[in-house]
Amino acid sequence: MDEPVEDGFLRLLDDLVEEVFFRLPPDELASLVRASAVRKRWRRILADAGFRRRYCEFHGVPPVLGLFQEDTSFFATTAHLPARPDRPRRHTAMMAVDCRHGRALITPFNRYFGDFGEGESFDLTVFDPLTGHQRRVPSPDNNVLWFSAAVLCAAQGCDHHGCQGGDFRVAFVTTDQQKSVTSGWLYSSQTRTWSKLSSAHHPNVTKYTFNRYVPSVLLGDAIYFNIDGVIKCDLGTLSLSMSERPTDVKGGRLMTAEDGGLGFAALVDVTDLTLWSMQTGPEGAMGWAKLRVIDLDTLLPHGALSIPTADCVISGIAEGSQVIFISTFACYMVDLKSRRVRKVSSPARKLFPYMRFYMPGLNGQADAA
Repeated sequence: MDEPVEDGFLRLLDDLVEEVFFRLPPDELASLVRASAVRKRWRRILADAGFRRRYCEFHGVPPVLGLFQEDTSFFATTAHLPARPDRPRRHTAMMAVDCRHGRALITPFNRYFGDFGEGESFDLTVFDPLTGHQRRVPSPDNNVLWFSAAVLCAAQGCDHHGCQGGDFRVAFVTTDQQKSVTSGWLYSSQTRTWSKLSSAHHPNVTKYTFNRYVPSVLLGDAIYFNIDGVIKCDLGTLSLSMSERPTDVKGGRLMTAEDGGLGFAALVDVTDLTLWSMQTGPEGAMGWAKLRVIDLDTLLPHGALSIPTADCVISGIAEGSQVIFISTFACYMVDLKSRRVRKVSSPARKLFPYMRFYMPGLNGQADAA
C-alpha cells in the first residue's frame, strides 16, 4: 500500500530538517538547545541515536567544550554544559596532567616539591567532569619524582565521540637524567595492573629537563611526549623509542598535522607560528618537513601581541584538529584551518582541552510523541 501523502511529506520534511541540524556547530550547545525546544518532532530527531551517530560522523573530530588549567580548575567554553567541575577532594593540592576521551588525569601537586617522603606512595586520579566520577590509579613507581602521563579510553567498541565511563589506560613515562634513559609503564583499568615498557636511550636529555606533566598526542596506537625530543610510547608493542624534534625552541608543542600525522608547532621568530609535519623521505626515512609559517599579528585581534614576546606562548593543542591555544594578555582559541579566533580565558601557560560531542538533555531517550 502506498504511503499516505501526509506521512511522506513529513518524512521528507524530517530529512530536510536533519540536513539543517547537521550544520549546527557542535561547540555551540545553545543552538542545539534552542532547536530542541521549538517542536517535539525536532527534539525527537535530535535525540535519535541514529541522528547523533551521523552528526558525529559529519563533524569528525569532537569539539572543545571546556578547558582544564594546571591547578585542575575547569571552565566550560560553551553554554549548557552540565559539568561538575568539583576537583577530587584530597589532602593536598592537585595538578592536571592530561585530558582525553572525556577524562582528566590528575596528580598530587606537592609531589613535585618533595613533600612526599622517599618511597611514599601516591595516586593518580582519573576524573570525569560531566559526572564527577573519580577513580584512583596507584603510581607504578613511588620513587619517581618527575614524570609525564596520558589517559585514553579503552572501552570496547567506543568511537571516542562521547566517551563516558568504561575502561581506560594510562601511559606513564619518566627520564633518569643521570643514566640518560627514559622508562615507561602502561596501566589497564580492566586488570588494574601496570605493564612495564621497554626503555629508550635518551642521549640529549638536559640536566634540568622540565619533563613533568608534558602534554601528549595520541596517534593511532601510539602516544607521543615532547621531552627533550619526541618520546613515542607504542601501546601495541609496549615499547618506547626516541626521535628528534624539528626545533629546540622553548615552548614547542606536538600536535596533529594537517595530513593527520604527527605535527609540531613552535613560536620560532617573534610572533611567527611555525608548523612542521613528520613525513617519509624519498629513501623511506622519516623526517620533519616545514609546512608553513603563520604571522600571528594577522590572525589575533588587534593589540593582542602588544606585550613582551616572552609572554606569548602556545598554551594548548586540541588533539586531532588544527585548533591551538595562544596565550598573551588573554588566551585565544585559534582554528588554523578556518582562521576563526575567539577569546576563551585569562592568560594560561598550560591548558588541557576537554573534547567530546554532547547534546544537552538529549543523550537519553527521545520524548514520547
